[in-house]
Amino acid sequence: MVYLDNAAAARPTPETAAFFAASLLEDFCNQEAAHGAAGVLRKKLKEAEEKFSYLLTGSSDWQVVWCPGGTDAFALLAEGIAGRNMPILTSALEHPSLLAALKRLSGDIRYLSPDRKTGRLQVRQETCALAAFHLVQSETGTIQDAESLFAALPGAIHILDAVQAAGKMPLPLAGTDILTVSGNKFGSPGCAALLLSPRWKERKIFLRRCLKARSEKYLAGRMQPAAVFTCVKALEKRLETQQEDLEKVRALNQNAREGLARLGLEATVPAADASPYILHLTVPGHQGGVLVRMLSEEGVMVSSGSACASETDTPSPALTALGFRKKEAFSGLRISFDNSSRPEEVKFLLSSLESVLKKY
Repeated sequence: MVYLDNAAAARPTPETAAFFAASLLEDFCNQEAAHGAAGVLRKKLKEAEEKFSYLLTGSSDWQVVWCPGGTDAFALLAEGIAGRNMPILTSALEHPSLLAALKRLSGDIRYLSPDRKTGRLQVRQETCALAAFHLVQSETGTIQDAESLFAALPGAIHILDAVQAAGKMPLPLAGTDILTVSGNKFGSPGCAALLLSPRWKERKIFLRRCLKARSEKYLAGRMQPAAVFTCVKALEKRLETQQEDLEKVRALNQNAREGLARLGLEATVPAADASPYILHLTVPGHQGGVLVRMLSEEGVMVSSGSACASETDTPSPALTALGFRKKEAFSGLRISFDNSSRPEEVKFLLSSLESVLKKY
């Protein structure tokens, strides 16, 4: 099997899987109990939180709120900020679960229009109380200049969705108040997190609301300790080879782009504007979902959209925001690499795609 759907879920390494299994056996007790074993576990969890913060931000002072997955993190985010019908600035390119959370927060939401060629966002004379943007777009792979976006919106709460970037590339965090990441995207078996900047003035209020959501409203539970420890371990290992992996994946991405050009296809976003880990294209006259299933029969696993919207009966919101017509917005394919991806897999993908297009 050639697996190129890593933007949805990356495969854990054997070492990560073994670490998780060992932690399940060692760190199984109730972390909220009054006995000594629980006290030891709480200390380990605090140390893991500080290490995770340091690995991602360079400081151990960011507060980590653990969640089962990215969607849960966005839901908890809405609980932490709830209570104000504030003006919000975002874009139609954001992940559906983030947009759903924002809609629960406010009826006053404005959307930035992206550049149709690159998907880049730019703020022009906007005011808002909260701004939420992705660092890497989950479908097309466009990289945003988040620091410039936030700098143009002083006084707002700044939320950066780094789910498709954490562990894969450096995170530009100037101006960020709330950072969202998901271990599932860098090879951890579950576990996501909200990280709250120590500079954010409303951090304590947010944390109290999150605690209430868990202990009084029962809208979220505590994370399994083994998942937390494994997420930290997986991130640490990824960061050890981050630059090397970036260069390797960039070469794979370029090879794939050149092969697609030979088939008369091109990527949706230029390489200079996109994460090398994601390569998106449209195949005019073809249904992306059908192509995904046909490629699967050939042994190649890709996606027709973002992880949570690849099999819907509506056109891709990201592609329609970029100006694609409805029919074209159904024709997308997302190829997503990981540091374990190999040149021979790209070669097999291209030959399989050529075969599938002839059979379509």
